[in-house]
Amino acid sequence: MITTELTRSLGIEHPIIQAGMGGGSGPELAAAVSNAGALGTLASIAMRAEDVHKAVEETRKLTDRPFALNVVTFPWAPFWEEVMATALDVRPPVMTLSFGDPLPALKRCQAAGIPTIVQVQDLAGAKAALAMQPAALIVQGNEAGGHTGRRGTLSFAAQVLDLAGDVPVLLAGGIANGRGLAAAIAMGAAGVVIGTRFKATVEFGGHPLHKQAIVASDGSNTIYDEVVDLARGGLWPNGVTGRVIRSPFTDEWDGRDAELMAAVRSFERPQQFMAQYENRPEMQLNWAGESSGLVDEVLPAAEVVRRTVAHAEALLARLAGALTSR
Repeated sequence: MITTELTRSLGIEHPIIQAGMGGGSGPELAAAVSNAGALGTLASIAMRAEDVHKAVEETRKLTDRPFALNVVTFPWAPFWEEVMATALDVRPPVMTLSFGDPLPALKRCQAAGIPTIVQVQDLAGAKAALAMQPAALIVQGNEAGGHTGRRGTLSFAAQVLDLAGDVPVLLAGGIANGRGLAAAIAMGAAGVVIGTRFKATVEFGGHPLHKQAIVASDGSNTIYDEVVDLARGGLWPNGVTGRVIRSPFTDEWDGRDAELMAAVRSFERPQQFMAQYENRPEMQLNWAGESSGLVDEVLPAAEVVRRTVAHAEALLARLAGALTSR
C-alpha cells in the first residue's frame, strides 16, 4: 500500500483523487471511487445550490468514506456563491477549489474546519495558495483535459515541490495509470488527480460516444484552443484554456474564431449555440486530456483505482530494488 501525507490526513487508502469534472461527475462516480479507497469528487460548476445539496446528501447515502466537492471560484461561474454557501452548510468531508481566485473561498472553508485542497496552474498561484497552508495543493499541467494552464506537469510540479514545505502536493495532467502515480510519488508528490481515465468509466454520466472516443484516442488528437470557449460565448481568464478531443465540431471551427463568435452572437443567449447540438453528441465538446492514449477500455471506477494502485506499487517496488549502497 502507498501511504503519503494525503492518505493519512484525509483518511483514505490510496493517494488518488478523481477530478471534479463537470456534468457526469455525480454521486455514483464519486461514491464508487471513494468506496474503492481513493477520493471521489462531485462537480458543481453551473449547478444550482439545491442540486449541489442533493448531490452531497445522495453521495453520503452511497458511501461512508471521505469524498470531495469541487467548486470553481471564477466570479462569473454560474451560481458559485450560492454553491459555496451550500457547501459550508452541508459540510462535505473535503473541498477542492479551482480557477479564478480561490483564496477567499479557502479562508471561509478553513474557518469552517473543512479540509480544503486548492488547484493551481501557475507559479504565482501556487505561491499564493501555499502561503495560506491548504490541506493540499494540486499542480495542474497543460496535458490535462478540460480547462488548464500553460505549464507542463513535471517541470511545474518540480518547482512547486521545492517550495511546498509541509503542504502535500498532488500532480494533475497526463496521469491515467500506475506509471503516472509511481512517477509522482518518486518525485516527492503526495498523490495524483486523475480526470480523463475516470471519464471512461461505467459510472461517469457522459455520453457513451464520448467515452469510446477516449478509448479510441492515441493521445495525439486533442486540441488545446480558445475555440472551445468561444463556442460557449467567452474566454476563461488568467491563461486558462480548454482541451478536448478533436471532433467534427472542432474541425469545422478551428481557425475560424471571428466567424464562430459571430455565429454565437446570432443567438439571443450564448448558451443556445451549443444547445443546438444537444442531440448530436459527435458535435458536443468532449473534454479529455493527452492521457486518453493510456485508456483502452471503459471500466468500473473501482477497477481503475485497483489497477492504478497495483501497477504503481509494482513499479515503486522495482525502483526500490534499483537502489544500492555505495
